[in-house]
Amino acid sequence: MNDLLFTAFSIASYIWLFDSREKIFQFVCEELIQLDICRAVVVIDEGAEYYKVEDKEVLGCEFLKYQPKSFSFVEKELLVSSPILNNSAIYVFLKRCDEEILQIFQDLFQVIRLACENLEFRKRREEIILALKEILVHFQFLADKLRNPLAIIFGALEIKDEIGVEKACHFVNEGAERIKKILDELSEWEKKFRRISKT
Repeated sequence: MNDLLFTAFSIASYIWLFDSREKIFQFVCEELIQLDICRAVVVIDEGAEYYKVEDKEVLGCEFLKYQPKSFSFVEKELLVSSPILNNSAIYVFLKRCDEEILQIFQDLFQVIRLACENLEFRKRREEIILALKEILVHFQFLADKLRNPLAIIFGALEIKDEIGVEKACHFVNEGAERIKKILDELSEWEKKFRRISKT
């Protein structure tokens, strides 16, 4: 029992450090198979399989074909299983089992699920931050693009007496058209920003 508690604590402590589900599942399999009560550990994640086995017969178990809906224990197989994410599940085949062992595995599976959800959240957050940085750079670029037509407009207004009102109006109109195009582009980037900020 102490080995199980120590291993569960180790997994719960280190699992948050990994940067991929693959590494998380490999770590979990390697740690759990070292326990003297484990015959096999199988993780099925969106078609990929990670497993460590002592008893190869368990790989033919019919329950591996089914995604568990919640934490479950199959007494006949001494199998504890649980969903992790939508298309992921963990299956642990034991040599013996009691209520305490079941509770430890139930808690451990919940920690694994939370760590995977946290990892997905961190990845999504990084994607959003990169997209926002790209948008910010483009906003800065558009702000620089606005300075040129504004300078032309203000310059034309300052020298309107020298170049004539008609020529000044022509420069103001050209500058205003360029500003309108830039603002339309800015509007498209604003829509992109709003889509990202909704996620």
